[in-house]
Amino acid sequence: MADSYAPPDAKPAKKMTKAEQGTFIAELREKLDASYNFERENRREAAMDMAFVAGYQWPESIRKERQAAGRPILTINRLPQFIRQVTNDIRQADLAIKVAPVDDDGDPKLAKIFNGLIRQIHYQSSGKHVFGTACEHQVSCGIGWFRICTEYTDDQAFDQEIRFKSIRNPLSVYPDPAAIEPDRSDAKWMFVTELIPTAEFKAKYPDASTDGIDPPTDGTGDRLTWLTRDGVRVAEYWVRKPVKKTLGLLPTGETIELDKIGKNLWPMLGVTKTRIADGYEVEQYLVSGNTVLEGPHSFPSKYIPIIPVIGAETPLETAIVRHGLIRFARDPQQLYNYNRTAAAETLALQPKSPYLVSVKMISKFKNIWDNIHKTNYPYLPYESDPDAPGGAPSRQAPPQMSQAFVKEAEMADLDMKATTGIYDSSLGQRSNETSGVAIRNRERQGDTANYHYGDNLQRSLWHAGRILIDIIPKVYDNERVIRCLGEDDSEEHHRINQVVMGVDGLPVTINDLSAGRFDVRATIGASYSTKRMEASDTLLEYLKTDPAAVPMVRDLVAKNFDWPGADEMAKRFKNSIPPNLLVDPDDPNAPPPPPPPNPLDDPVLRSEVVLRAAQAEKNYADAAKIRSETAMAEAGMVPGMSSPQPLPPPEQVLMPPPAPPQGPPPGEEMMPQPEPDMGQMVGPSGMDGGAPYETEMR
Repeated sequence: MADSYAPPDAKPAKKMTKAEQGTFIAELREKLDASYNFERENRREAAMDMAFVAGYQWPESIRKERQAAGRPILTINRLPQFIRQVTNDIRQADLAIKVAPVDDDGDPKLAKIFNGLIRQIHYQSSGKHVFGTACEHQVSCGIGWFRICTEYTDDQAFDQEIRFKSIRNPLSVYPDPAAIEPDRSDAKWMFVTELIPTAEFKAKYPDASTDGIDPPTDGTGDRLTWLTRDGVRVAEYWVRKPVKKTLGLLPTGETIELDKIGKNLWPMLGVTKTRIADGYEVEQYLVSGNTVLEGPHSFPSKYIPIIPVIGAETPLETAIVRHGLIRFARDPQQLYNYNRTAAAETLALQPKSPYLVSVKMISKFKNIWDNIHKTNYPYLPYESDPDAPGGAPSRQAPPQMSQAFVKEAEMADLDMKATTGIYDSSLGQRSNETSGVAIRNRERQGDTANYHYGDNLQRSLWHAGRILIDIIPKVYDNERVIRCLGEDDSEEHHRINQVVMGVDGLPVTINDLSAGRFDVRATIGASYSTKRMEASDTLLEYLKTDPAAVPMVRDLVAKNFDWPGADEMAKRFKNSIPPNLLVDPDDPNAPPPPPPPNPLDDPVLRSEVVLRAAQAEKNYADAAKIRSETAMAEAGMVPGMSSPQPLPPPEQVLMPPPAPPQGPPPGEEMMPQPEPDMGQMVGPSGMDGGAPYETEMR
């Protein structure tokens, strides 16, 4: 049985008197009988489903009859492959419970701690197997169960942790018949029972007696018994009691429960409003058929922490019919077994075709003829029969196997696929489909036909998330360091409920898990490793179309590979990416992006610019020298002549000013202009700083 939760300051429960205990036991036995009778037909069919999955597929009377006659009884169990096709898809998926702040008052950082803590609880509890077991029962017999409980972190500690636990027998849970929600969140009571050996019961509970519980039976009757010939039934009794609580509103807008605070302190808190609210308390008892063995134990939630995973339910006027995947595949499975058995029996009888003889022919050799089906004799002696002159033993033609057996077995096989909605392509077999698109469409049909199993599991996870949000602040209520897991299984440690002094001198609680309100989200998606593989494949396909993006995202590509050294490779690639590409533009706390790089900071580019500038200066000097020498040679450089006009600056040569418009302005005629005296040009000082000189321009 699960550990119970009790706050450190909880008062011991008041012990019941013998009369009170008798009344209490009688009341809960009536409740258990009511649940048993309400679910009797569903439980009977579910038990048959589980027996079929286990291979008990022949009716008991026919099985005994064939065994007595020495006839074959073949069981070719086709049902587990259909079950695994649904459950293994769910086992491979990433089952996640997440929370998100309800309003602006919620702290995203606190929500991150909650999500990391829930993933840690999932990991520590082996939640994948807990939910997988519940899903296995859901698909097999129509319902599975799991529970949430608390455990002490150590034998020497008072700190508790939350755990998921599986319930091995789905038929051991008896819920409140009045509960109508699919997740049974509205159940007012619930039982989880277990038959334990009598010797173990007496060793564990030496003060408990089995006298007067029930007349011992073999446990095969129509009513639920508390005592069998070799076992005692022990039950967890969970009850959800309505309570009234007083809520108070503080000036800060915070709502507190005033029942836990003395009335004399209300004025000091500045309570502005109060109201009476309806709530629930959950308690657990451990009982036998006549004794309260343990309890009551308080559980820190308003919900009973026993959670169902429903297969499919059909409401009728007076009952609810519940079934799993194989309920309607049982008849085709029986037909398949019978026809395969009949075909095998017919084939086995062929070598035993009888001989047509007279008594006189074999009377002397009866011992040999009686064993011809066991021994291969080289010859068969016989004696001639005067009553059958010329006659000899002759063997009759062997019986021919009817093809109807084969055809009927094939039809039963198709019926099993039709009732489960899972066809050859979903089972990995080659079918009529040839293209990849057609095969995927057929597989998708199988997934769609059984989508409700995963959807119902998601609904159960959502209810489990509500219970976790309710109990996490009450179980993790002291200052401690907890481990949180990320989606990629990375670990972080956070100190919760840490009280420090604020700047105003008042105490402030950091990472207070009781602060904030959260919504629950449950998801069933691809696992993180599958997402990594899909991401790497998608990135590689994209980079084939955009090779220029490789330098910017190659660290992300390497990060999604699953080989040794991939993470180190991703780190090195990331170090080579320009810092401005790593800045998140949506993060308000991110540092401003660095200024764009100066091209001249590149030594190669800078040397090229300097080289080009030097070459331009050299070309300019060469051109000025050639022009000066040409002008001096043509002018003869006689005294009194002015020096030639120097070349314009380099920038004007590279980018000359725009030419003036040609012709007169609009509306004006061209006036004749006197020709300039090209022989008289006064230029600036010579290149050597000497006196001006004149030169003739040609």
